[in-house]
Amino acid sequence: MQKTMKLIYVIMVLSIAMAASPAFARSYRFEMYANSSDVILGLESEAPIEEAVLNIGGGFIFSGEDYTIGDLHFALKSEAFMPAMTLGLGLKGVLGTAEDGNDDYDLAGLGFVVLGEYDFRKVYYNFPLVVQSDIAFAPNPMTSGDTDDYTEFNLRLKGYIVQSAALILGYKKIVVNFDKGSDDYKLSDNMIYFGFEFAF
Repeated sequence: MQKTMKLIYVIMVLSIAMAASPAFARSYRFEMYANSSDVILGLESEAPIEEAVLNIGGGFIFSGEDYTIGDLHFALKSEAFMPAMTLGLGLKGVLGTAEDGNDDYDLAGLGFVVLGEYDFRKVYYNFPLVVQSDIAFAPNPMTSGDTDDYTEFNLRLKGYIVQSAALILGYKKIVVNFDKGSDDYKLSDNMIYFGFEFAF
């Protein structure tokens, strides 16, 4: 299973490298969020593929001395039910470490992602607001190291001050169950953050 996960990670890295090519990608987004104890960085690219959009990206979460998580993700998304609504499915790989007192835990997993977006700009021309949400889950057979399972939920409210820049208010919940022999640990974190996004 670990060899399979490493292969998938390599494929995801190569996909991101392909997306960095001007001939492939059509747009990029850089994100930076923070609160009193956490910093979140992300970079994504999107390219149209027939009737869908390929979203590829990666990011990091730095949470003081508690944990650090890096991720790579990709998804296919398209309009659903109405022009303002977008739904998508994909995969998300996570890799990092967590600490609980004097104990260190290795975090690694590959999870399924379901995402959704509602763009009010497509309904009300002068209402520059976008709501995004996604959930990722990596069950036990798709984790390695000390990780039993991994769950992440995100909700973001984007207010566009200009066409290519937005202020963001977001909520993130992360739950990770670790099993290290006789030492079990559950990481559960809720965070509210504020930040910005640039598109180019």
